Amino acid sequence: MAQVFDPFTPLNFPSLFTMMWLVGLLMVIGSVTVYNVAQRRYRRYPTILALHEWIFWAVTVSWGIVPLLVVIHVPLIMLLMIVIPGIAVAAWATFVKYPPLIEEANDEIRRRRFVPPARREVRGRRRATPAGGRRSHRR
Repeated sequence: MAQVFDPFTPLNFPSLFTMMWLVGLLMVIGSVTVYNVAQRRYRRYPTILALHEWIFWAVTVSWGIVPLLVVIHVPLIMLLMIVIPGIAVAAWATFVKYPPLIEEANDEIRRRRFVPPARREVRGRRRATPAGGRRSHRR
C-alpha cells in the first residue's frame, strides 16, 4: 500500500511509467479523432452529439493531464484519483444518462419517418398552375 504514495518515476514503476504517458497521449489523440469524425457523421442527431461531448471531455481532461503528471513524478494515487473519475463519468454517460435519451430520439425519428404529416385543408389558398404561376380568376 505504501507503493501507491511513492513518486511515479521509472525507478519505482519501471513497467508502468512509459505505458502511462504513452497511453495518455494515445487516448487524447484517439478521443480527438473520434470526436471530429462523430461531429460530421452525427450532425443531425443532437442527442448522440451530446453523448460524444460528455465522453470526449471526460476522456480528454482526465487522460490529457496524465503525461504531464507522469513527467513531474506525482504519486500514483494522484494519477488514479484523476483517471478513475474520468473513466467513471464517461461510463455513466454511456450506460446511464444517454440510453433513455437516445431511445426517445430514435422513437421520434421513427415517428417522423413512418407517420405521414397531417393534410392541410385550406380552401382560401390559391393553387399553382402547371406553368408555375398563380391562378386567381377561377376556383
